[in-house]
Amino acid sequence: MRILSLAIAAAVALPLAFTGAAVAAPASGLIVGDISESGPSPRHPDDAGAALVDDFSQVSTDGNPSFTLAGPVNHIFGTIRHRNNTQYKDAWEMTITKATKIAFSWMPHEGTTGGFDGTFFNPILNYVFGGTGSTTIGVLAPGTYNFSVDATTHGTPEQLGHWKVSATVVPLPAGGILLLTALGGMALYRSRRKA
Repeated sequence: MRILSLAIAAAVALPLAFTGAAVAAPASGLIVGDISESGPSPRHPDDAGAALVDDFSQVSTDGNPSFTLAGPVNHIFGTIRHRNNTQYKDAWEMTITKATKIAFSWMPHEGTTGGFDGTFFNPILNYVFGGTGSTTIGVLAPGTYNFSVDATTHGTPEQLGHWKVSATVVPLPAGGILLLTALGGMALYRSRRKA
């Protein structure tokens, strides 16, 4: 019976150690699947089927959208139309409840002559981008974080570009699953042996 109790305790404690404490959902709610800002047109060409959320445009009168990702994979799409050196940048607050890998990709809108450059500000690494490309930023622990894509940092005027943030939950290591299975099997064997 004691082994069964230990197995149950391990089965509850191990996942909590990897996922952290739950965080209350921010005002914009729980996001399942892909989302796209309802900002400037044209929208990101890959956001077909994505749920529309508030415009991420960060000007003095705007509040930033805030949401919680449900995972296991979420894509956040946005578009920036940079007209001068004080506008535009996209900003949002994102809560994640499990360890999550963050990747960032960008591209100029078709027909844009000035290119697309700027900085992706995030809690891991502020990444300077230009042209077209993608990069893995790193893994975030559970928590609430601020993000922004700022096309004003390099001063290229009249640019129109698309960006995407991919958030993928990092799975429980195989060793953890094997440990839980072994403990459960030992507990079952022990309880049947006593019976």
